[in-house]
Amino acid sequence: MVRGIVLLSLGPGELCRLIYSRTFAAERLQGSGEEESPAEAEVRHQRQRLRSKEQLAAVARQVKSSCMLARQTADKLLPDFGSVVTEEVAGLQDSDLGVFRLPAGDIFTEETTVVWMAVLSLGFALICDPYENLMLAENTLRLMVKYFTEHLKLLIQGNDLVLKPDRIEAILNTFLPHGQLMFINCCFVQSLEKELNASMFK
Repeated sequence: MVRGIVLLSLGPGELCRLIYSRTFAAERLQGSGEEESPAEAEVRHQRQRLRSKEQLAAVARQVKSSCMLARQTADKLLPDFGSVVTEEVAGLQDSDLGVFRLPAGDIFTEETTVVWMAVLSLGFALICDPYENLMLAENTLRLMVKYFTEHLKLLIQGNDLVLKPDRIEAILNTFLPHGQLMFINCCFVQSLEKELNASMFK
């Protein structure tokens, strides 16, 4: 099970810009066990949403730190977010991939595993249960990043991701429905592509 996904800027400096985030399985806050009124339930729901946003932002900061460390170790330069990048160049760029574990109590109450991928100045990460199939998570992340770059033109200057949440959601709903990883072969990918294109341009 994938608990959440984050898309972030990997620009220079300590500031981490979270571009998009989504939670598939939010942690539940401990309640008193007593029956809640509608107002109390709404307050608890708001607190849970705020906590989830804070957790995803914390994961994004960890992803950026891991990516910058990996690139420094490999003597790679970190491009500026928003720099002019042609589609031809974007398609030829090497990506960086990594995995790290978050101990229980670090960000989430339970242990989690984060699989991340970086392309130029953009980072993508899946937050997974500790027993999840990491190879499957990596393949799914690579596949989704491919469609993110194709359908959203993520690497082209002037594109505003915040204005296209519907396309991001369409890609997630196709390749990561309800946070569930799927075993996908070539024929299944082609079928999902048709489904995605139909939802994008209907």
